[in-house]
Amino acid sequence: MLNHEPAAILGGLSEVVRAIIPTLIIFGLIHWTGDQVAQVMLLVSVIVGFFNVLLTRSQVVPVEKANAQIERAIAGPSTATVSEVIKQEEASR
Repeated sequence: MLNHEPAAILGGLSEVVRAIIPTLIIFGLIHWTGDQVAQVMLLVSVIVGFFNVLLTRSQVVPVEKANAQIERAIAGPSTATVSEVIKQEEASR
């Protein structure tokens, strides 16, 4: 699931963490100043954003590669699956 929607999953997890921190403060489980809370929230945002970019980028196919795969699919037999076309294109490089 993470490979299909990394941005949505990491965004959701980020919001869960951002909701947990104030909840812990309200219930007196942690005793942080306003500045400490702000810094932790900023740090959570930066860390989640970093992983969001990495995972999302890993799911992107460069335009040149996609175009080559499309050209191979058009030129190949109509029975070829997407997986076969991708494997053939990668093997030809």
